[in-house]
Amino acid sequence: APVPLPPVLEYVLDADMDRRRLGQAPRVSFLGRRPSDPEHQFSDAVELPRQHARACVKATFQLHDSVRDKLRPIAVTLAYGIRGAGVVRQSRGAALPPLSPVL
Repeated sequence: APVPLPPVLEYVLDADMDRRRLGQAPRVSFLGRRPSDPEHQFSDAVELPRQHARACVKATFQLHDSVRDKLRPIAVTLAYGIRGAGVVRQSRGAALPPLSPVL
């Protein structure tokens, strides 16, 4: 069934998470990130206008000048979810709300 409102997909790119788990500083900084994001993260949202629509997003990061380890790969993880998706509790006997999209 068609979705009543275009869903908004929120995402977060996180670089060098393995190094940070070991207590080491990240080797990169994302350019154009939000002021509230740490330098090693990039977050944004994409509106999907219709079902099966594709969206492309560019995120650029730069290697810090002081980095010595330039041979090991820089892993980037992606976390995403639908904005506003969550559990809605219903009272007994109330009509069911419209279905929301799922991933």
